[in-house]
Amino acid sequence: MKTLLRFFIITIAVLSAITATSQDKPRWASKGVGHLQDKRSNDTYTFVKFETFGSDLSQLRNESTRPLVDYLASHYGLDPTDATVSIVSPGVTYSSLPNDPEGNTSIQRDYKVTFSGLSVERTFYARLVDEYVTFDENVDMTYDYTLYGLYAVGSSEGTEPVYDEYTYTRSYNGKALVMSIVPGLGQLYKGQNTKAYCIWGGEALFAVATAWTEVRRNQYSKDRDKAIAAGDQISADSYDSKTTSWRTMRNIAIGGLVAVYAYNLADAAISKGGRQVVVSKKNDSRLTFGPRMVCDEFAALPAPAIGLTLSF
Repeated sequence: MKTLLRFFIITIAVLSAITATSQDKPRWASKGVGHLQDKRSNDTYTFVKFETFGSDLSQLRNESTRPLVDYLASHYGLDPTDATVSIVSPGVTYSSLPNDPEGNTSIQRDYKVTFSGLSVERTFYARLVDEYVTFDENVDMTYDYTLYGLYAVGSSEGTEPVYDEYTYTRSYNGKALVMSIVPGLGQLYKGQNTKAYCIWGGEALFAVATAWTEVRRNQYSKDRDKAIAAGDQISADSYDSKTTSWRTMRNIAIGGLVAVYAYNLADAAISKGGRQVVVSKKNDSRLTFGPRMVCDEFAALPAPAIGLTLSF
């Protein structure tokens, strides 16, 4: 009984610790860009994910457009050494911390890539939508970095794409909660794989413990009934005590099963998952209010007045 109770406490503690260190790696970086393609409002661009590796993060960032150039060169049969990359929109100043858990729209930049090796220059456009950095520590206390870049790359040569609005969120609304009806699926959907595995392991072990303790309880209950029928009260009392003990352990196992499932639902509904890019159609209409001076020329005594203009 003490072992089962200890396991129950450890399981909840582990799940709580994993929640406290919730994964903020962008969903596109861990699962690819397929889920983003269908959210575009137009086909003037496509989402592409690039990864670069190295031991110098500053150098990786300075060369962050190299995969974009290689992609365009490979896609259109061009020489990457003929490419010139220019920033159309203002650049970004990096902070000492490589990642913003909630995302930062200031990371977004517009690029123009020009290939000038041919008689006619060929121009392409792209926008950096999001960026993320991971690192692995080596035995010699150095680090190897992976720089992930999400780009919206123009589909047509020479034409600037009609980009959508890109924002970030770590909330998954009700979909994760609905998926968590099957334990762990909501966490898996949010990119919290370790937490999903812990939930599956906890549910499986408590389910097995429930079944096993019920088998033992039932067996001792039958032995007690047989002892009573045989008039052996001493054995009957012993079996009755064991029946009670196994019933208690079974109830603890059931409690653990229910507690992990309830945690699974609450966590899916409340906790933040991996950062995801929200794609929304750019809205050019604006609602504005403004005063203006008017004069009623048909009034008996014309005089200026103040009016209110509504534009949208």
